[in-house]
Amino acid sequence: MLQPENRWITEQADTKKVRELAEDLHISSLTARLLVLRGIDNPEHAELFLHPEKMTFHDPMRMLGMREAVDRISRSAARRRKIRIFGDYDADGVTSTALLVRALSMTGAEVSWHVPNRFTEGYGPHAAAVEQAKKDGIDLIVTVDSGIAAYEAADRARQLGIDYVITDHHEPPAVLPDASTILNPKQPGCDYPFKGLSGAGVALKLTQALFGKKADPQWLALAAIGTIADLVPLRDENRLIAYQGLKRINEGTYPGINALKFKSGGKGDADSDTIGFQLGPRLNAAGRLEDAEPAVRLLLTGDETEASALADRLDKLNQERKALADRIFREADQMAASFIQRGDQALVLPGVNWNQGVIGLAASKIVEKYYRPTIILAVNEEKGVAKGSGRSIDGVNLYKALTDSSDHLAQFGGHQMAAGLSLPTTDIDDFRSDFLKAVRHQITPDMLIKKAIIEDTCQPDQITVELIEQLGQLAPFGTDNAKPLCLMDHIPLTKISAVGRDASHLKLTVKGDSAELDGIGFGMGHKRAEISPADRISMIGEWQINEWNGFKKPQMLIRDIKVDGLQVFDWRDERRLNEKLEKISPDEAEMIAFQEHTAERLQLSRAVKRCSGEQPVRKPVLVLLDLPDELEQLTGLIDRCTEVNRIYTVFHHAHDHYFSTFPTRNHFVWYYALIRQEHSFKLDETAKQIARFKGWPERMVYFMTKVFFELDFVTIDNGVLTVNPASGKTPLSDSVTYRREKNQLEMEDLFCYSPISRLKSWFEERMKHRKQADEPEGTIHGL
Repeated sequence: MLQPENRWITEQADTKKVRELAEDLHISSLTARLLVLRGIDNPEHAELFLHPEKMTFHDPMRMLGMREAVDRISRSAARRRKIRIFGDYDADGVTSTALLVRALSMTGAEVSWHVPNRFTEGYGPHAAAVEQAKKDGIDLIVTVDSGIAAYEAADRARQLGIDYVITDHHEPPAVLPDASTILNPKQPGCDYPFKGLSGAGVALKLTQALFGKKADPQWLALAAIGTIADLVPLRDENRLIAYQGLKRINEGTYPGINALKFKSGGKGDADSDTIGFQLGPRLNAAGRLEDAEPAVRLLLTGDETEASALADRLDKLNQERKALADRIFREADQMAASFIQRGDQALVLPGVNWNQGVIGLAASKIVEKYYRPTIILAVNEEKGVAKGSGRSIDGVNLYKALTDSSDHLAQFGGHQMAAGLSLPTTDIDDFRSDFLKAVRHQITPDMLIKKAIIEDTCQPDQITVELIEQLGQLAPFGTDNAKPLCLMDHIPLTKISAVGRDASHLKLTVKGDSAELDGIGFGMGHKRAEISPADRISMIGEWQINEWNGFKKPQMLIRDIKVDGLQVFDWRDERRLNEKLEKISPDEAEMIAFQEHTAERLQLSRAVKRCSGEQPVRKPVLVLLDLPDELEQLTGLIDRCTEVNRIYTVFHHAHDHYFSTFPTRNHFVWYYALIRQEHSFKLDETAKQIARFKGWPERMVYFMTKVFFELDFVTIDNGVLTVNPASGKTPLSDSVTYRREKNQLEMEDLFCYSPISRLKSWFEERMKHRKQADEPEGTIHGL
């Protein structure tokens, strides 16, 4: 039995709504089902979702504070005053900064920008940056993707006589900063119809209000990167921003975006994955390791040579970021394993001189591996301060847990799934204790297993290139519009292998009624050893089109896999037996030998248990090293294996009966007739003559002789065989030698040389027989 890594949950859709939507829009029932599961069951809404080119933007003037923001910016522009954009150092922040710098520069104003350094300035606008703006003659500050909780900066701007406009999308505090005006669809009193915009999305709305139809379509490329990278819901207006922005990127846009796409290895059209896994991380890398300045410059430059150099710089920083995050993850993982072993349901992992710019990434990787709320702390021993980044799991509100354990914190902030914090290093242990208590109040054991939401079940035959292309209408995928997961249940395998340079990926082929389907599981190569070719597997994954040399075929990108019931593995011809056995935990496996010298012959270093008596086997894994003398020994053992769900078959046998000639009844009749005719003869001499004359192995002649001797048909004295005239009719099966040899031959046929599928069927039938025998009398099946 191979357990899945996730908790599989199959969603149920209203079948009536699915049928009606499929009929109204002339789409497949699968596409209709996916729309209904996303809450899109109205035909008009579904039509717009499938065709975002038909969508329109909301009126930007509906956003609270928009008119005042437009007036203030227009007034500064008309007077040729200096405007400074205050941004943030993540991908959303740098794209929204570049977007407003480009847009406001078109008004005739003198526009500059400032993005704080994560390490020297921290997050968001601050008073010192406002004071510097005053020295630089700045008349108007516009924040992007930040500022909604920056009271000190807003107060200092008012004191210095600088107009201060906040554009942000984060959750607003109960009391807002005293700014000239605030654009945030989440602020109280704002009736803007969509609340889920990113920082770049809010900046885009400001440019739409300023320029109307004259807004540059290329700004959508910047807004799309910020929107997708910031993991905001890809619904409503965000879906339109992502759709149109990706279209601009694929048509060719600013030199910086083009260069970054090329540098990240992007071939063909970009999609949401291109942003999320290639462009976004590279834009983030600068702010995580040094300063976000190269990222902003990249998005602002109009020079292709400069763009190429800056893209190369970001690519190298991203490689450094990966290496740093991987190192921190490895070190944190060692700590995490010990805390997991003692039963911690949340993790607080400190490390000296860890880079605070990448600890959030390491925390995400720890959560991915152990699925527990995790806080990683970068400890500065000189200052006696630890700065941390936390990530949570579904159902655990990280911000609340930090609030409940805040007695030890100098400061903290964030939301349900992510947070930042700082505390004295002397309080780390006490904080961990309080944090664990706070998490325990929210968590249940089943929450520690990640959920995989399954939206449909299917067979290999049902998935076609045409269907996958139709499902592509649901793109762009992202937050709140995930790529659909489909379940294929209990499907037979035709091929399975571990592939890649280090065999780290799993490749398999499954069989339907009329077609086969390939599947690929990246990073799942280790599961190859846990899957037998005889298994029927269940797997969940996403559908893809695999295109090579102009030929298209469907395949599944495997996300999780399991095997229910008994698994039987074929190690009958395994040359690296010791090596493989070492990988099986002794706590899980019982290694059984029926014969006395099997372990010695196989040169095994593992402890081997001789099968004897009626001792039960209470471990989940059974290794059968050899064949018994009698089949009943094996059936008795299987009947005692009440917990076994995995069997490894070695079935070593010192003497091969299967490929020896076993005499038929006609062989015995001919030989006995000769004995009666000759009456008496020297056995050794005659055996050689018979073997030469008949072309039989000498072993077979001696075997038949022994059978006749046991049945009292002959006597043997001093090497002379003599017929017993007094013998009567006796079946050959009364001979112990005949019966044992025949049993061994039949056992070898089944257990040593039959296909693994036949072998598995035998074990399944035996276990089924055992279960039926264990059931109380009167059990009725099928009710």
